[in-house]
Amino acid sequence: MTDYRTVGLVHLFIAAVSVLVPLIGAVVAGTFLRRRGRNARLAMIGCLVTAPGPIVLVLGTGLGLDTVFSGLEPLVAISIVSAIASLFHLAGFVLILAGALTAPARPAAHQAPYPYAAPFHVYPTDAPPGH
Repeated sequence: MTDYRTVGLVHLFIAAVSVLVPLIGAVVAGTFLRRRGRNARLAMIGCLVTAPGPIVLVLGTGLGLDTVFSGLEPLVAISIVSAIASLFHLAGFVLILAGALTAPARPAAHQAPYPYAAPFHVYPTDAPPGH
């Protein structure tokens, strides 16, 4: 295998991990929806927003930027695609932080606990003496 193929395979592996990690994070955040509510929803949306970033980067650099950005130098075109991918990462990171750092929502109908629970057994009043 040539060096370029090896580097390409390593790049694809890193891109696959970069896509799978946010998707796994979205699944984990989805399991906490009942307990954490809005916070877990924000974290899950943040993970889903982060996932397309590496896809944009791989597709943008792999499909030949010279046809898309024909008037620009290749380094400038790669920088533009990287900036677009970074916007996905930044937006997802902000949503994940918002879900992690905001206070959990309180239930609307918060019920106070009973001040004293009565015993379930009743002592008979007409029991014979000594019993």
